Amino acid sequence: MSDAPVRRRFFAGTTEDDLKEFMVPFVARLGYRLNTDSGFVDAVLSSELEILAETGDVYCPCRIRTGDPKADVAIICPCIPFHLDEFAALRKCWCGLFIRTDVEDGSSLEGVIEETSGPVDVRVAAVGDLVDGQARHVKIGKRDIALVRAAGEFFALSDLCRHAFGPLSQGFMEGYHLACPWHGWRYDVRDGSTDHPDSVVRTYPVVVRDGEVFITVEV
Repeated sequence: MSDAPVRRRFFAGTTEDDLKEFMVPFVARLGYRLNTDSGFVDAVLSSELEILAETGDVYCPCRIRTGDPKADVAIICPCIPFHLDEFAALRKCWCGLFIRTDVEDGSSLEGVIEETSGPVDVRVAAVGDLVDGQARHVKIGKRDIALVRAAGEFFALSDLCRHAFGPLSQGFMEGYHLACPWHGWRYDVRDGSTDHPDSVVRTYPVVVRDGEVFITVEV
């Protein structure tokens, strides 16, 4: 056991209600909410408070910590942004503390972790989060994606320019074209094409439902 002092990330005396107040608005932005089973929620948060007292942070109670801070950052609750595709397919986070907003009965998903495959719609933004001519970086699993709004429509394409791997999401919109911020290569966001040979970037289907933007990926 390490003798190193615990670096506290929350104030002493943090309660379950404090965690709810901190987490709920954030996960709502990701398309999730607390499980409908309030007793289950309280049990999970109680476990997280015990972990907090031991480690200084609210690590997921159903994951094993490696001790490497860079690796374990992906299991600090709420860890939804690190596992968008997995959780979208499961319709919940691993332990079920958070469920997708379209799930009516969260208790039916408690303890259920099934391997899934095929296409899944991953919620990445609200319609109002982007204005026309704006792009943003989205991380879904290992995929780096540029989400773009142009002429009121949403498009998704690989974030890496095929020239020198510049971040397209930091580029400049010109109509339906996204220009790389490094050297100006221009990509049509509708099909990923460019004026340079053998340099088409991958695109992903985008669906808009009830004011929410989803990118369809394979899991």
